[in-house]
Formats: sequence, structure tokens, C-alpha cells
Amino acid sequence: MSPLPRSVRPPMPPAAVRHEDCWAKTTASGQPGISVAQHCRTAGIVAEQLARQWPTWLAETLCIRSGVVLAATHDVGKVSPGFQAKCSAWLQRHGLTGTTWLGQEADHAKVSQKVLQDILSADNLRFWAAIVGAHHGRLKDDHLSTLADGGEAWTAERRRLVGELVQEFGQLPDQPPPSHDSAMLWFNAGLITVADWLASDERTFPPSEALDTLGIRQRAEAQLSQIGFRPVSCAPGRAFGDLFPFPEPNALQARLAESVHSPGVYVVEAPMGSGKTEAALIAAYNLLTSGQATGIYFALPTQVTSNRIHIRVAEFIDRLSPGAGTRLIHGGSWLMEKTDEPLAVSSNDETSDHAGRDWFASSRRALLAPFGVGTIDQALLGVVAAKHFFVRQFALAGKVVILDEVHSYDLYTGTLLELLVARLRDLGATVIILSATLTAARRQDLLGLKEDADLALAADYPLLSVNGPDGFLQQPVTPDEPKIIRIRFNPAFALVDAVLERADRGECVLWIRNTVQDAQETYRNLCGQNQVGGPEIALLHARFPQFRRAQLENDWLERLGKDENHSKRPSNGCVLVSTQVAEQSVDIDADLLVSDLAPTDMLLQRIGRLWRHPRPRPAGCVPEVWIAATALDMDGFNTATAREIKAAFGRSAKVYSPYVLLRTFALWHGRTTLVLPADIRPLLEATYADHTGEPPAWGALSEELRKRKKELCTAAFANSSPWQVEMEDDEGIQTRWNSYPTVPVLPMTHVRSWDAKTGAQFELLNGDQCQLRPHEFSVAAARSIHRNLVRVPRWFVAKHLGSIPTWLGQYVASEALPCRLVEGRLVVLRSGDDSGLTYRDDLGVVIPTRTVQSSARPAGEDDSESYD
Repeated sequence: MSPLPRSVRPPMPPAAVRHEDCWAKTTASGQPGISVAQHCRTAGIVAEQLARQWPTWLAETLCIRSGVVLAATHDVGKVSPGFQAKCSAWLQRHGLTGTTWLGQEADHAKVSQKVLQDILSADNLRFWAAIVGAHHGRLKDDHLSTLADGGEAWTAERRRLVGELVQEFGQLPDQPPPSHDSAMLWFNAGLITVADWLASDERTFPPSEALDTLGIRQRAEAQLSQIGFRPVSCAPGRAFGDLFPFPEPNALQARLAESVHSPGVYVVEAPMGSGKTEAALIAAYNLLTSGQATGIYFALPTQVTSNRIHIRVAEFIDRLSPGAGTRLIHGGSWLMEKTDEPLAVSSNDETSDHAGRDWFASSRRALLAPFGVGTIDQALLGVVAAKHFFVRQFALAGKVVILDEVHSYDLYTGTLLELLVARLRDLGATVIILSATLTAARRQDLLGLKEDADLALAADYPLLSVNGPDGFLQQPVTPDEPKIIRIRFNPAFALVDAVLERADRGECVLWIRNTVQDAQETYRNLCGQNQVGGPEIALLHARFPQFRRAQLENDWLERLGKDENHSKRPSNGCVLVSTQVAEQSVDIDADLLVSDLAPTDMLLQRIGRLWRHPRPRPAGCVPEVWIAATALDMDGFNTATAREIKAAFGRSAKVYSPYVLLRTFALWHGRTTLVLPADIRPLLEATYADHTGEPPAWGALSEELRKRKKELCTAAFANSSPWQVEMEDDEGIQTRWNSYPTVPVLPMTHVRSWDAKTGAQFELLNGDQCQLRPHEFSVAAARSIHRNLVRVPRWFVAKHLGSIPTWLGQYVASEALPCRLVEGRLVVLRSGDDSGLTYRDDLGVVIPTRTVQSSARPAGEDDSESYD
């Protein structure tokens, strides 16, 4: 065979350079900085310090010693020509400027994985090498084939460095992880990544400063102490009244405090407003003081509910451990920060987040803090195949994870929730699940006992169920005094006048609609019928700009909240019209509740806002809920087709399963009273039980629901397979099944300049002034912009979407729609076209009814998004 022409021969790898002379970080001037050996040693020492945060029993269970030595070896792949060639000053220093290194592997993480894979050699150990290769957030593969990594001489240098690190940090793993998807594996993957992040912090470890082992250790200890990475310290023996603004616990709180003594899964079922939050927190306190927990994460369904509970939990943590602080952790929490300083990051940092002032600025980092409150999504991103999913598992290991309002999720998120609970158990966490409205089957699934078909499930309510070290236990809790609620189905056409009449008598009415459009229409009708000097009327939903929604929430939650002096409660009555944002985890106390028909569990949650606190009530007022009558009665539903049934439920059938609405109507329509808590369990079980002998249309809708559940469950399992798929770690996108795609609209009141190349100057709805320029980023501007964004259904504005200037893309999503507000209309800034949207401070963004009903709307999409 004739030799290849010189021009097409593969380049020969250059002679190896000693690993001591290989750079790991560059200085601000582009010069080679600290060596690979120093950076690897720094990561190993940081990992050792991190390992001390976990109790011995958990460190042994999760084999943390393996993670420490692997953290030390994470960047040995930088000893390779593909990486070293990235610094021209280094090439010049070593006389290698003219060397051709084309085709050499530039991904140092892959090279690190490959050398460890070869050293470990046994096939069942390859997953340990794979988690080293994933330290930038993504798995490469569970097995790498030949790489262009410089050849034998460079490999020998990498192996020599690994040998030195093993001498200092201990032996590489010699036993395989329990499985390719085990808690042990991902916990240590998280440890490796976090150790690298900390070792790359240039404020602590400048790339130009050579340090010996003692110097690294001293700085690592100071670093972890400064950012709050230290074991939680709280005094034992504190009384209930020392931790909460109540002198004594109620029966539920006392029972949970007595029962939670070790990691496990605890399901608390109790009525709305029964003090479940405090019950979970006092149980967490007991675990913290006994060394059975490393922190607390309180997870809720939405950002709004997280914001509310954060206030209460932060007060508790301040009493428990003064100065510890409680992080608010969700995609919008950075908007609530007080500072405008950008995040200080290293040149090798894994994140480009701009918001925040400290090391925990990004949400995946904030979860690492000892105490946090946020959305369930932040935890669920640990069990979907999202970037850095293993960092989230590492962050939750050993903590008390409180999951509130778990009934509110569809089967996609609900399936992920089951996977999360099982994983948290393997991570040594304690899971406390809170709900007022669980079925027995759902409780069994969350406890991880779904395979035990013969399990005897208690029908008591309230109830504490435990799957822990002592097995499965069920403990009834003494219920509070019964509360009797009157139930009425009122014709929809008569509701406005009847509600205004009750408000005129001084009653505070909460009216919950199932969609934004229905809520806006109801508000308009109430305002149109209201008399001069009549009761105050307000509207709350998810289609207000963030700043305006916050104003409304703060105002009405304060006025209709507990307020023991009753000084802020409207004295002449009021009507607050809301969507589901007022349904759960908000302390609203209404004299009268009006509601659209919704599934039984949601109706019960809404009723939890009725007569919530003891207080004087207007004369003749009794606990009462009015449910808007549907277009068909029971006889009509029995004979209607599936299409007619959906039409009878109107827009509600876009938000909830028509079959579940049918079952709910069948159970509720003949009722005149509801006894709480006695009726909660029977109603829930009857709504979601399997039924036979139903009319054909009911069966068709039931089958439609069954297929939908299977689809969502299958999707959840598919998205939780990290070796097969990879996704971005976006809150709500990977963890919620979104049938109603939305885009952000940015309304402006004045646009003083706008140039696609040079930037813009404009004023936003809340009066903030913004001046944006290319290649400049302002945290203050980012906050102003995001506080003014409104999300609308994508289908409605799709024809107006186009490219936005790159300088604006730093602040908003690529499909954002900048608009100018002109006499109440939102005009597309790019084209000057009328978007069709209107805006008022009291109504929010409105989509014309005629457009919503248009046949041009894509199938399955409308304006019925209801949650934040």
C-alpha cells in the first residue's frame, strides 16, 4: 500500500509535556496560571471539606470517600495537547507555537473520563469514570472509545498525576455502584461538580497564585464557612412556643413531632388550615437537633405559594438558628433580591447567571444552602435528565424535604414526584408530604408501596402514614371540631346580582373562576352592576405584569388575611375575583365562596379559604359556598354525547378532565351541606374510584382520561432517563406538561429610542426607565424588565413573533414580543401592527373574546392557562 500524501496524513501528536508544567487556569491577561496538579488538588481538598457536612452514617451509605478522590482527578484530562493548545502564551513559553495539533480532543472532561475508565479497567466500574466526565453538567456516555488525546506519552503523564492524587486522597473505587442510576452514583457526581465550582472560585483561589497543600486547605475551610457550607447548628429542647407564634401545638402538630424520629417518608393528610406547615417544621427541628438531617427544603407548587411560605419558614429558621438565613429558590426569586451587583464568577465558571450577589445566586446552587423554600420544580429537576440534575440530588441528600399541596399536579409531574420521593429516601433524606386531599391510592404511591396490593389502608381522616425504618405505620389524628358548610348550585346568570347583594351586606366574597378570560368577564360584569359607593371589587390572575400582580396579592392577602384586629378588612364588603392563584397555600379568609365547578379536591381546597379564621362576621352570615350551575343537569349529562358534555363545562373542560368534572358533579349536585373534615375522604374516594355501568359518553370520556394518563406517565419515565436523553434545567419546562405554550410580552409606555444595533431607551408600565446597550448587562434593567413581563398564549401572537435585537436577548427569551401601550392597545414595536391585546391596570392583559372563539385557533390551545 502506498503512503498517504503528506497533505492528508493525520498530524502526529506532539511530545508530552510534564503535568507539572500544564496549566489549568489562565490569568486575566491570558497567561498560563496555576497548574493542573494544583487545581486538581484544590478540588480534592474542597471535596474533603464538603464531605464533613454529612453525618457519618450518610457518608458511608453514599460512599462519599469515592467522590473525594474522583473530585481530585476530575481535571487530569487537561494534561492533553487538545486542551493545552488553547493558551497561545503557554505554547510560546514551551516553544510549541508552530506545532500542529489539529484533531486532538479539546474536551478535557472526556479525556479525564477516558484515562480513569482505562485505569479502573473493569467494565462494571466504568460508571465511576463517567461521572467524572460529567462534571460540567452533562453525561458523555457510559463508555468512551479511543480518543485523540496525545498518545502514550501524554497518557503516561495523566496516569502519573492520577497516581499522585491517589496517594494523597485515597484509592479509586474498586466496587461498582449499586446500579447505573443509583443515588450513590449521582450524589458523588454532584460532589465532584460542586468541588470543581468552589475550586474554580477566583476570589478564593486566584489563577496566578501558587499554593501548597496547607494554603489550599486553609482557604477552602474559610471559603466554605463564608458561603454558609457548614453543619447546621440549632439548640435542642426548644418548646413549640419558642419556635412559633403559638403557645402550644394542636393534635396534628404534636402527633407529627412525636412520630418523626428518623429518615423515611411521612404523609400527612389533614384539613385545610389545620397547621400542617408548622407540624412539618417542628418535625424537621427534631431531626436537625438529633443529627438525622442536614437542612430543610420546603417545596410548593408555584412561585407565588413559595413566596408566601418563604416568609413563614424564614421566621421559623431565624428562631431556630439565628443568622442561618433561608433561601428563596425558584426561577423568579432573583427578582426579589435587594442588590444590583452582578454575580462574581470565575473565567471557568459553569454558569452565566447575572443576578445575585453571592455564591448561591443561581437556583441550582441555591438548593445547596442548608435552608430553602421554593418550587417543587427545583427538586424535580434532580430526577429528570436535565443538565446538572445530579447537583440537585447532592443538594437534597440528608435534608428534610417538605412537599406541600401534592394533590395539585397532573400525572406527568405526579409521576416525577413519585420518582423524586423514592430517590430522596435513597439519599438519606426525610420526606414529609402534606395534603388535605389525597386518595388512598395516591397516598400508597407516594409512600412507595404501590406494589403491595394487599396493603390495608386506613380510612381515617386526619391521618399520618409512615414508610420508615420500622415499616409501614398508620396513625389516626384527633380531628378538630366539625365545620358545617352550606352548598348551593346557583344559576350562572343570577350570580352577579346575588354576589353584589351579599357584598352590600358587608360580606367579603371570594369568587374563583377556572380561566383568566372567565375571571376578567366576571370582574367586568360585577363592575358594571355595582352601585356608586358600593363594595370594592378586584381581580387577581396570572396575566398581570409581575409587579402589578405582586401589588394585588400583597394588598388583598393582607386585607383578607388573618389580621387579628380586623383593621384592614373592608368594612363595607368586597368581591375578589380570582383564578386558581387564590386556591391553595394563601391565607385568605372569605365570608362567602363562589366557585366554578372543579374537581372535588380543588373544590375542597377552595373551601379552605372559607371562614378560615375566627372573627366577627356580618349579621346572618354562615359558611356557604355557591357553585356555578352547569349548562346541563344530571338528566342531561346522562343522555348527552361526549362533545355535548364538554360544551356544557365550557372553558373548564380545557383546564380539567371532563370525566373528573362529571364525577364531581354527580357527587356534589344534590348536596346541601358539607361536614368538614368527615366528608373529605368519602368524597375524594368516590370521585376517583373506578366505576362501571356508566352512560356510553361517560365511558368514552373515562377512556380518554385513561389514555391521557398513560401518555403523561410514559413521558415522565422517558424524560427521567439521563443516559438516553438530555435537557436544559429550565424550571417548569421539563417538570410540567404544558399544553398551552406561552410567550412573554414586554409592554412599554414610552420608547425614546430603539435601534436594532445600538440599543434602546424606554419606560415600562411600572415607571422604570431602562437604557440598554450592546455588550452591557445591567442587573437593575433585568429586574425592571422581568417585573413588567406578561405571559400570553403563543398562538395568539405567533404571527407577530420575530427576531429581537441581541442586546435585548440578554434579558428576555428569544420569542419575547416588545410592545408599546397606545390608548390601552398593545402595538407590536417591530412592525407597528396592533397585536390584538389590550391592557388595563385592573384587568391585566386581555385577549378579545371573539378571537378566543375563532376556529383559526390551533387545536388544543386557548387562553385558559390558569396557574403561574
